[in-house]
Amino acid sequence: MPEVAQVRRLAFNDEEIGMGFNSKTGLAVGSPLKGFSWDENSAATGAEVVSAISIVSTYEELQETLGMSFEAQGRYGIVSGSAKAAFSEKTNYNSMSTFVVASVVVRNPLRRGKNFEVTDVAKALLASNNMDQFERAFGDSFVRGLQTGGEFYAVVRITSVSTSTQASLAAALQAEYNGFGGFSFQAEFEKTKKSASTKSEFTTVMYQRAGSGLEISPTVTIDEVIDRFKRFPEIAKSNASAYEVEIATYDTIPLPVPTPVEQEAFLETLADAREKKLRYIQTRNDLEFAIRFPEFFESLPPVEILTATTAGYTKLMNAVTQHAIKLSKGQISPPAFFDPGLLSPPLAEPAPIPLRKKNLQGQAELFNTMPNLVGQLAQPVVNFMACMQLENVDHCLNFMGSELDALGLDRRDLGNFFFTIFRSGVKFETTGNFSIGSRIRSQFPAPGETVPPLSVIRLESMP
Repeated sequence: MPEVAQVRRLAFNDEEIGMGFNSKTGLAVGSPLKGFSWDENSAATGAEVVSAISIVSTYEELQETLGMSFEAQGRYGIVSGSAKAAFSEKTNYNSMSTFVVASVVVRNPLRRGKNFEVTDVAKALLASNNMDQFERAFGDSFVRGLQTGGEFYAVVRITSVSTSTQASLAAALQAEYNGFGGFSFQAEFEKTKKSASTKSEFTTVMYQRAGSGLEISPTVTIDEVIDRFKRFPEIAKSNASAYEVEIATYDTIPLPVPTPVEQEAFLETLADAREKKLRYIQTRNDLEFAIRFPEFFESLPPVEILTATTAGYTKLMNAVTQHAIKLSKGQISPPAFFDPGLLSPPLAEPAPIPLRKKNLQGQAELFNTMPNLVGQLAQPVVNFMACMQLENVDHCLNFMGSELDALGLDRRDLGNFFFTIFRSGVKFETTGNFSIGSRIRSQFPAPGETVPPLSVIRLESMP
């Protein structure tokens, strides 16, 4: 691992110019400096704007797009209490969905301190060579500058049973963000509701630093996100905020500082802890997604196993976070890599559970052909249909149990048929007597006909 950089940029966390900074904890501490002033570059008063629309495919890539990667934030991202760090952890990344990130960063000229002097208290510690106490009080670095302007990030999660539909929606959203005519994400999304083979959903979360009043109101719809994305440079110009700090080591003044060799060991172990935490988070998120939407997957183990495995990864996440915090506070000496087997009590990573998404686009074509229901007992058929309007196939098969034994059809094939048509907007109507023992006398559509989306199927029963 490279040594701590002499000058680095980190996410703003309510620091002030002149405050000391502890590189082990990532926190601003007391200030050993006084008498300084600060200014901005009068020869370059304009702002710099960087914007991007990105489709990300890994959790680390998402963190990088948000400016929170290990390379950008070092070991501080894993233990930082900043609002941006909290936002980056709450995007609910999972590998089954596609994530589109819109980002706008506005940089004003850097506000940098100069002509720093050392306080009398700090001078006394240095004169007595009491470096341990100096570092506890003032850290090993200081806040030299504040970057003002603003940041805006919007993360859109898109999930579809059809991989091609999911990719098309992401591309349409990216094109609409970029202002290409003829592309409308909302119009493309509405099309997916017409068929179970393209069932889709999306969620949007945002982070903004700059602006005031209505300028910082939450963006709920895609149109609001795009509007804020385009107007944000003007918002940051009128109501700028600090969003980044420039941290410099004391040898830039200069002051005696801990050697890079003394920090190298925990740099490596903290990087390893962060990588493990990201992997644990993504694995847990994937499993929780499978629990919530089992219809997207094939050959899932029982929900009890999925839940227990999820709980196991949550314990690992908590444990590796505590390990990283202790490392960053110097409470583990010498630094050690995270080993769950050495904990008390020991933990073990659960056995991997493969998650395979169903190809529901192909299955939908097989399960939208009307079966022959004439002659079947009416009550179990109607009860099965009512259940399938609300739940998935496995739930309804378990819920109805032996009531389906009287059917002369394969109950899973019938369940797949009902699941497919009801998810494409089909409704059903019944006429006649549906008391116990009644049988279906007629049906529409006829057996073997395709049931189109948004249509109605009708059943008539008689004792």
